[in-house]
Amino acid sequence: MSEVRMHNNEHRTTSAGRLWDFPTRAFHWSLVILIGWEWASSHLGGNWMTYHMWGGYIVLMLIIFRVMWGFIGSTTARFSSFLASPKRTWRYLMTLRGHQHHANPGHNPLGGWAVVAFLLALAIQAGTGLFATDDILNAGPLNALVRNRTADFLTLVHKVNFDILLGLIAVHIVAIALHQVLGGKNLLTPMITGHTSAAAPSMSRAPLAFSRPWVGLMTLGLSAVITWLIINA
Repeated sequence: MSEVRMHNNEHRTTSAGRLWDFPTRAFHWSLVILIGWEWASSHLGGNWMTYHMWGGYIVLMLIIFRVMWGFIGSTTARFSSFLASPKRTWRYLMTLRGHQHHANPGHNPLGGWAVVAFLLALAIQAGTGLFATDDILNAGPLNALVRNRTADFLTLVHKVNFDILLGLIAVHIVAIALHQVLGGKNLLTPMITGHTSAAAPSMSRAPLAFSRPWVGLMTLGLSAVITWLIINA
């Protein structure tokens, strides 16, 4: 894969092989594990709720990281590369209706808005968890900052929103399957390996830029600091 150094914090490649950077992939699969853990620990209850809260803190840190990475990360991770206007999104829907398939480097317009929906649902889940309580042994670190009535409401939102999150995950899995079955497009392997077998012309007219690893580490470190400040407010 031929690469040309453009800036100190990123490099560009004209190869169609590379698609997702490591920070984006690590974020994705970490969430897969954490959501499963949060579901299991919440059902186990008791002392497991302590670990449930720790998992929530990590989710919050990852959300903060992904939002920042959406502005300073690699091309395919940036919001500007995949958030489409309603008009463009509608046009994309029409191409699907006409059985036309246009390759996109990264998320297509629908996938881009799905990312926003996921981040919003995760932010609500992690945010309400900071104030939630079971009225027995466990309460979020910021529970004391709100009245009991407010805490009860946020606890309810925390529970209901998790079902919404599970619904989004189900839709996501179905969409991946449909891309594979109807369009012959494998979305899963590139998110594991970071590479795609798509031909170069179908990927992008402009070379993709990939941020340097140290930028991802610095962003994650800053996210951890912000998370610590939030839970210790």
